[in-house]
Amino acid sequence: MHQHKQTSVDGETEDDTMSTLSRQNTNTTVPSLTGAARLKKLTKTLTKPRIESSTISEKEVIPEVVLDKKYEPTYRMEPGQGRRFSPAKAKVMIQAVLSTLLDNYEYGSGSPNPAEMTMKLPELILKQVKTLDFERYKFVCLVSMGSAGDNSVCISSRCLWDTNLDTCVTYTHTDKTYYCTVTLYGFYHE
Repeated sequence: MHQHKQTSVDGETEDDTMSTLSRQNTNTTVPSLTGAARLKKLTKTLTKPRIESSTISEKEVIPEVVLDKKYEPTYRMEPGQGRRFSPAKAKVMIQAVLSTLLDNYEYGSGSPNPAEMTMKLPELILKQVKTLDFERYKFVCLVSMGSAGDNSVCISSRCLWDTNLDTCVTYTHTDKTYYCTVTLYGFYHE
């Protein structure tokens, strides 16, 4: 009896292929030739640089990053000479900001309303206090505004801080129709 064996493109016979497959784990799948060809084509397209196919230059795609200088720790526990938070300087600055913004302000009528003003004032005061260049200080600004009259208001606060370096300043601007109290806290940040 004559057996006929088929020969594949690789030159392997059908028996060779079957013996190879029987030695492998039966759970393993063998990719077909078309799948392997697709995979090879896909990996070629993925490994090509995308910059070559576009008109954008490499400098436009990858922006140049400039790293900030790294500074050595100074181990300083208090601000430098003349850089300590000065309540007197801060009070003059607060007084100037409030007189500029509130001298022609009519409380309760027009724009901005008191709620908007109490949000706008701390932003302006914090911007101005940063120009005074108090070294390594963080600031908190609280603004209270209300109508003047027979009302009485008590504003108080308590803080846990270093009494040698941290301090605060309070200034109250009054008018016939309103009052505005600003408290600025300066905390030394090591």
